[in-house]
Amino acid sequence: MSKVPPQGPLLIVCNHLSNIDPWIFGGFGPGVLYCMSKRELFNNPIIAWILAGCNCFPIDRGAADRRALRTALDILSRRGRLLIFLEGTRSSIPGMRRAEAGVGFLARRSGASILPVGVWGTEAALPRGRKFPKRVPIRLSVGTAFALPERVPGERRDDQAVADLIGSRIAELLPPAYRGVYAALPEPVATPQTG
Repeated sequence: MSKVPPQGPLLIVCNHLSNIDPWIFGGFGPGVLYCMSKRELFNNPIIAWILAGCNCFPIDRGAADRRALRTALDILSRRGRLLIFLEGTRSSIPGMRRAEAGVGFLARRSGASILPVGVWGTEAALPRGRKFPKRVPIRLSVGTAFALPERVPGERRDDQAVADLIGSRIAELLPPAYRGVYAALPEPVATPQTG
């Protein structure tokens, strides 16, 4: 994970296949990283204590959770780094769902750099309904951090359009079978090795 900038403001945005996904970042990502987690995980006091110790904070999914958005923007305004899962929930199949507009809102409003990350294989490591992970190959592809481009006249710049832009950058990092709604991307062209 050497491509992860050590300082923010940085939005690390990733697709989501399994409950094991956040632990990969916590275990291997450098420096302090914050993460939004669904509020339901905080219902158990022991789990809530563990999550809080891992810099996680709750968000109500499916609604405009203003408190969570304020917390996220505050982290980014203090040059922090925030992990967010693009689809807002785990995909039920190994294919990306459409990005949640809230990701676009945070990117647009904060002005943070965006680091796209693609993960696959975790859906087999800890599938839905399984309590303990099993050993399987997991792949993580870290893209290059980018800033939102300046607005081009006639180009949409609403939250959903920005979220879809980020989604397409993540999809470029994934094998075709994992791209889901962003599958219309061309196949990468193999470049000859020299030397």
